[in-house]
Amino acid sequence: MRRRSFAIGAVVTLISTSAGAARAEPIFGLSFAIARGEDGARVVDDAWIQSQIDDANRLFGPLGTRFRWMLEKPLAEPHGEMHTRAQRDALTPLTEPDMIDVFVVRALEDVDEPGRMRMGVCWTGRGGKRFIVLSRFARPTVLAHELGHFFGNRQHSSVVNNLMSYSRDGGDVFFDDRQIGNIKSHTARFLESRRLIDVGPPRRLR
Repeated sequence: MRRRSFAIGAVVTLISTSAGAARAEPIFGLSFAIARGEDGARVVDDAWIQSQIDDANRLFGPLGTRFRWMLEKPLAEPHGEMHTRAQRDALTPLTEPDMIDVFVVRALEDVDEPGRMRMGVCWTGRGGKRFIVLSRFARPTVLAHELGHFFGNRQHSSVVNNLMSYSRDGGDVFFDDRQIGNIKSHTARFLESRRLIDVGPPRRLR
């Protein structure tokens, strides 16, 4: 397990794990547990993860909600592939407090349509704990889509290019007004209940 840190020239950006007072535009921490391939390497690299986060921030940021990669840890076997409800539920004890958990796996099978592979799912595990599972084959905006579910948009949309739809034609991806309302209300609820904390921006120390 490691906290994220980044070297930027002579400046080292360190992750702050303390929660200050809630700000108007909170930043929520993301914890990534990443499966390994047969060669022992992570199934996705930093660039893949950061691209998914950047897409989420591009879509959620204008609504006053942002995300930051706070924690990374290996996802041990037998959790590297998800084929059943029981396997998904078994991730629950691996979650972290105060953050949104994202598990990146080699394969993610639909539990309602066996044989159909999925790119992502927002799952409710044991005790009502919610977390996200992403396949290593997830396309752009899949993390953002699952975060849309996490922040109260449980239903899919039939509108092309709506983030909660499966249909894309290359146009701009967007939320509708109802979805925006759900995200804002869930953001406030998460902060008030301390289900999530505002981790704030990285602190820079020279």
